[in-house]
Amino acid sequence: MAKKTTKLQAVNQIISNIGQAPVTTLETTNPQVSLAEDLLDQVSIDVQSEGWVFNTERDYPFHPDVQNGNQIVIPDNVLQVDCPWGTDYNVVIRQGKLYDRNAHSFTWPTTQYLKVTWVFDYEDLPEAAKQYITIRAANLFAMRATGATEVAKYSEREEMNARAALLEYECNQGDYNVFSDGADVNPLRTYRPVSALWRY
Repeated sequence: MAKKTTKLQAVNQIISNIGQAPVTTLETTNPQVSLAEDLLDQVSIDVQSEGWVFNTERDYPFHPDVQNGNQIVIPDNVLQVDCPWGTDYNVVIRQGKLYDRNAHSFTWPTTQYLKVTWVFDYEDLPEAAKQYITIRAANLFAMRATGATEVAKYSEREEMNARAALLEYECNQGDYNVFSDGADVNPLRTYRPVSALWRY
């Protein structure tokens, strides 16, 4: 059984992109390691913000806190929320709470069942997502650390192939049907133009 990629392995893969020796821990004062880890985290958030089958849920309940004026506090690991089609609400996250832009209010009379996009730690992502995130971060790291694109180990085609593998994972896990799934159900139709096959 193949072992799952760890964050340490990903950081070593990133720094090796410019010929740096691997490290045995992320608890280091090495500025290159810190930069690589920061880039990995940022790219991970950017990719997860697109909303994939592994980090998106529909009809997730958010309950008003009656002791706090019926406000709904949004957990820190929520990237974005949205209402189902046909509702009268227009929701956003503001000041860490659910806000209705139509009513200009933080107050909610009932539990809200929303589409939610979560952000997960690197280790909790599927391998297809890890691979794309790592290769993308490695190429960004090479450009930022050296200021030169020619030192990048991974080509644009490798990055494109890694993203294509992630999209294939998305299709397989999502069981999308172009005949019966509407735009609200199928993120590949809504958020994935052809150009998204190789960049975000």
